[in-house]
Amino acid sequence: EAGILYEGPGLPTSLQALQRGLRALRLLSFLVFSLAGTTSTLSSFWQFQRMVKHITGRSAFFSYYGYGCYCGLGGRGIPMDATDRCCWAHDCCYHKLKEHGCQPILNSYQFSIVNGTVSCGCPQGGSCLCGQKACECDKLSAYCFKENLDTYEKAFRKVFLSKPQCGRHKLPC
Repeated sequence: EAGILYEGPGLPTSLQALQRGLRALRLLSFLVFSLAGTTSTLSSFWQFQRMVKHITGRSAFFSYYGYGCYCGLGGRGIPMDATDRCCWAHDCCYHKLKEHGCQPILNSYQFSIVNGTVSCGCPQGGSCLCGQKACECDKLSAYCFKENLDTYEKAFRKVFLSKPQCGRHKLPC
């Protein structure tokens, strides 16, 4: 039968099962690598994850990482839908912060959510202009995701697959 790799105990029986296993292994490797650093190393990254979860009810990593052409690392081409445009806008917001000397993924910030409204702030006793601006970028993105939950397309989520439909060029901000 086509597609059978090996019919032994405990081994995948189809190419699809093998591909699922490889994707799971890559995901596990990414998570282990990500967690190897200290919390403060990517503090804005983790804060963004929490903010998206609170605002949308969805996991930022499992719902948005790898979505469309702009969600996740890098980004290129034309955004595929409104959710992907949220990611493009987030990339642009971070790009502007980098032009002003900020490191938005690394800059720490605090946020609170009261009645669905996000408020950005600084850690107690700290100065965090860059962190506060990164929080504002993250806040806009989280609200954008929420506004577009009804048009979210699961088929656009391709974490470990190439995205030839995106093209080679980055859309200017």
